[in-house]
Amino acid sequence: MSVAWSQGDPLTFTAQLHMGFSATQVHGDQISGFNKFGVSAGATVDVRRSSRHGVQWGILYTQKGSRRVPDTKNGDFNSWRYRFTYIDLPLTKVWNPQPEWWWGAGLQPSILIAGEEDFYGAGYDELTYLELNSIDLGGVLHAGYQWSENMGVEARLSQSLLPISERPSQPVQRWDSFMMNMAIQWLFTWKLG
Repeated sequence: MSVAWSQGDPLTFTAQLHMGFSATQVHGDQISGFNKFGVSAGATVDVRRSSRHGVQWGILYTQKGSRRVPDTKNGDFNSWRYRFTYIDLPLTKVWNPQPEWWWGAGLQPSILIAGEEDFYGAGYDELTYLELNSIDLGGVLHAGYQWSENMGVEARLSQSLLPISERPSQPVQRWDSFMMNMAIQWLFTWKLG
């Protein structure tokens, strides 16, 4: 779809559908590594005047969180999981160094729609241990490859720029006494139109 303006190239709009998974971690929960896998799906609109660069705005359903894996070899059987479900709204500037390759960077506000915890391995319940902010303002980087006219793959890295919650009480307070989301998403992309 294109819209003609009185000056320069026409403005073009391209819709894309995304589906894949995320690997996430919460900084500040004192567990390292990408320990939580979740679902990620949504859509973006790509707006441009040039084939070399444009702007993308999207809406993505993303499950984030973390989990603690027991260390049974050392007698530690404790385990717990957090699952935070967000609607991500990424707004990015996108560049195409080659027609089939793209990369982008921008801001990503995320709206919290559910916070859940599982401390006993019996399934997720509503979050009671933490109080999360309803908005997570983050940054996002992404890159992708279009292998056919309508299909491609994309990887996204997002990181909270502001804390999502105070970190739970700890015996020793440190400078990083807050929690922040980090997510890597792998997405299949279908271009519409």
